[in-house]
Amino acid sequence: MSKHHRTLKLKVAEFALSESSLAAGDRFNVTERQVRYWTAVYRIHGAESFRSAHKPYSQAFKIEVLKIMAANNWSLGYTSAFFDLSSPGILFQWQKLYARDGISGLKPKKKGKPHVKNDSSTPKPSSEMTEKELREELDYLRAENAVLKKLEALAQARKKKAKTKR
Repeated sequence: MSKHHRTLKLKVAEFALSESSLAAGDRFNVTERQVRYWTAVYRIHGAESFRSAHKPYSQAFKIEVLKIMAANNWSLGYTSAFFDLSSPGILFQWQKLYARDGISGLKPKKKGKPHVKNDSSTPKPSSEMTEKELREELDYLRAENAVLKKLEALAQARKKKAKTKR
């Protein structure tokens, strides 16, 4: 998700074309560097800028962008503006991944925590457990039982208190 909305980016870029990057940055409270990048994207794509239809970017798209950049000897800034990427930094990351891991490094990765399979739902039969495992399970079950008893006692105390208030 972008930190700034598309409408703000368009406003800033249009203002910077008529004034300066520094003035636009001061007026809209963004860095001059960011203003220059948004202005470059706006010069190339006009009113259709900042639509980033490729998210999440495919492996084929990343490879194509890197090939075109190398073939035309373009800078990170110009290439990312030409392809309307969110920032030149993303292209730099692709370069690093490609240099380190090759094409496989550009494969999109799933976001978030990896799903961990929980095998605790099917416990080991007690005949297969060691004495230590049996003792640990016994301690766990005793603690669980004590918690449940305490919870039941609290619930009964609340009921009793509610009855006495009436």
